[in-house]
Amino acid sequence: MSNDLSDDEKRLISEEQERELNDRIEHQFRMRFDWDNLIEDKIQEGKEKGIFEELKGKGKPLNLNKNPFGKDKELAHSLLKDNKMTPAWIGSRKMIMDNIENLRLQMKKSWKRHEREYRVLTDQTHRDSLIISWDDDCLHWEKEIVKLNKLINDYNLKRPINNLEIIKIELNRELQKIGAVRWLKALD
Repeated sequence: MSNDLSDDEKRLISEEQERELNDRIEHQFRMRFDWDNLIEDKIQEGKEKGIFEELKGKGKPLNLNKNPFGKDKELAHSLLKDNKMTPAWIGSRKMIMDNIENLRLQMKKSWKRHEREYRVLTDQTHRDSLIISWDDDCLHWEKEIVKLNKLINDYNLKRPINNLEIIKIELNRELQKIGAVRWLKALD
């Protein structure tokens, strides 16, 4: 069949294939690096094709009575709220902050028990078991902090730029906040 085509037709087909390849390459590049403009272009392309003509609620006014002079994202947030939805980054932040608070409460409770018992006990065997128990707790918290810091990293990369980032936590700094020491033997 390709033998039946003239040179001009072959050239046109070749140009069309090259154009399609360039479009695919551009699309892949934009998917990776130019997301915002790609989305706008896709919306415009959809308007031109008429895919927005049959939308539910088309022609009905939006409820803009809340604050037309508010921040540019207020409408989106009110739509989420009206539909009982939370932006993912808010849910992530709450979960991370709850985990940090739980960790701090565990640390404080454990420290109070270990410090009180270490100061009261005089038997070296019991004191040694407390030292090991405190060290085990600290090692466990170090592992938990590594996991939390990974979640914090992920959150900080995904959060809106104008929202506060969560500061990574460190065991020694957390111990200082509750007046604890890393090594129980330092109380001697």
